[in-house]
Amino acid sequence: MTTDYSDDESSDDSSDDSSGESHDDLAEALRRDWRERGPSWDRWADHIAELADRLNQPLIDAAGIAPGDEVLDLASGAGEPALSVARRVGPEGSVVATDLVPEMLAGAKRRASEAGVDNIRFELADMTDLPFPAGRFSHATCRFGIMFVPDAGAAMREIRRVLRPGGRAALLVWGPIEDVTVFRVLDEVVGRELGTSIADRPFTPFRFGAAGALGALFEEAGFVDVEERELRFSPKVPLGRPFWRPNLEMSFGSRLRDLSDDEREALDRKIAQAFAAFSDGEVYRLESHVRLGLGTAPA
Repeated sequence: MTTDYSDDESSDDSSDDSSGESHDDLAEALRRDWRERGPSWDRWADHIAELADRLNQPLIDAAGIAPGDEVLDLASGAGEPALSVARRVGPEGSVVATDLVPEMLAGAKRRASEAGVDNIRFELADMTDLPFPAGRFSHATCRFGIMFVPDAGAAMREIRRVLRPGGRAALLVWGPIEDVTVFRVLDEVVGRELGTSIADRPFTPFRFGAAGALGALFEEAGFVDVEERELRFSPKVPLGRPFWRPNLEMSFGSRLRDLSDDEREALDRKIAQAFAAFSDGEVYRLESHVRLGLGTAPA
């Protein structure tokens, strides 16, 4: 599931549920959360698509995806990087885009139809129990999704299972929240004003943000030729642009719906005031840190 703002604690892999919820309760809570967030992701998908491409292309390039490949994209959200992968593999290739709930895939289906992308199909899929035969795909991609899977180790083993021997997997995760200006500022302001924080969730976007955490996940699942790369960006956004709104709504949408118009305007003002500290002349200067993990399914 993608979350991007570009101009536009870490934990190890574990199925441990520190929230105290049962497995079934947690699974249903996660589905409910993503069902509620789906409309916001669809609403902002076109707005951030071009800007998000700065993350799509490094991911696709690193995976070595080429025309004719058969690719599985996991946690596709509103369509990226699945749609970009479909363009890369061309008519002789194919993409299967998956997500946990139909509300998250609605935007991807809409965008594929509007763009005339017809070498892609959509499947609901739990990453820990993929509905595909062993060795089905040449490549697998996942951008900002593995962090939210309770049993990430099981998901990685499933990815390895559905890859052909020598097939390549490429996953992208956020670095530590301290290195991602937009998330850090939003979490501080929303936490202070609304009493809710990304860090309060059982599985945060920054779960595998520490150096080595993503690579360890690949190795524990039995991948070979494992590599982890650090990607840092320093976006410059025109002063006065409310660039934070996509991330605000995609991350806190259900909480925002409880606010009156006046309360929402007041929150926006406070967020704008917080980001003023990052203004420099006619732009905001921001920082972003993502980590790219790569691994090959063994022969």
